[in-house]
Amino acid sequence: MNRKIILSAAWGAAMSVATGALADMPVFTAQCPTGITIGSDPAGNVRVNGTPASVVMFNQHYFEATAGGITFPISTEEDGSGLHVRFEPPGSAGGFCTILFHDSGPAPFDSMAGAGGPDHFEVSVTGRLNVRSAPSTAAVIVGKLPSGTVVENLGCQQSEGRTWCHIADGDASGWAASDFLTEASGPVRAARATPVVESGMASHTVERVQFPRGETGTEFTDSLEAGGSRRYVLGARSGQDLYFRLAANGSGMTYVVYNPDGSVMQDEIGADTEFRTQLWQSGDHTIEVYNTSNSAQSYNVIFGIN
Repeated sequence: MNRKIILSAAWGAAMSVATGALADMPVFTAQCPTGITIGSDPAGNVRVNGTPASVVMFNQHYFEATAGGITFPISTEEDGSGLHVRFEPPGSAGGFCTILFHDSGPAPFDSMAGAGGPDHFEVSVTGRLNVRSAPSTAAVIVGKLPSGTVVENLGCQQSEGRTWCHIADGDASGWAASDFLTEASGPVRAARATPVVESGMASHTVERVQFPRGETGTEFTDSLEAGGSRRYVLGARSGQDLYFRLAANGSGMTYVVYNPDGSVMQDEIGADTEFRTQLWQSGDHTIEVYNTSNSAQSYNVIFGIN
């Protein structure tokens, strides 16, 4: 952190950009503790869990982004390599974030990006579109968007022989293949956005599941409006077994299971398939239930942890 101490003395020479758009900002996505995702798009916009951050530039190799009262020092070596991203919450020493994606070279833009491209896209896909931490099918899924969602276009580039676009829906941001995006007009409209990162909640409801004293499971009846979703959060330890069953009162009910780090443990499956697995992470596991039908539905859920 010596670099930061030296540069802080030259604060008066720093350039503050409220919108976070800086040409020298590296393109990256990083996962910080406590469910925080920070990233920069090819245009230099920095977002924290989908929300634009304020950025102070000290030089072309050191920046500080701020969002929600948390400071994120961002630094690279002189050749653009060796990206380091930290998070520094108030009253805490913080720590380093895990780099999920870093493009140290200039991004080759597609014709859809920049001044010649649309400001917004609409998701056009059967089911839900995977939004990833980097422009790669091997990158971590950071969210899922249903067809009809209108998103902001933050810039597109070529990767793995196809065009990927950095998009944001107001709750989360990430990369999606342009094959499933069509030009649209704003504003951003999330039909039912589903950011995986817990602190980037969309308009769905969240309920923490608690078992009766001395029991290893519970069940109850719930309901969802057409197109709605609900997250059920359960704390569990690595090595324990998780069981879940969704009994729907009609068709169109599905669910997704997430690990504590936000990665997808079980991709979207129908209510006719029960879920059982041994856990490999400790913390809050999330099961999100969707009603993809055109009418309200009631359903029964069964949870078990052994």
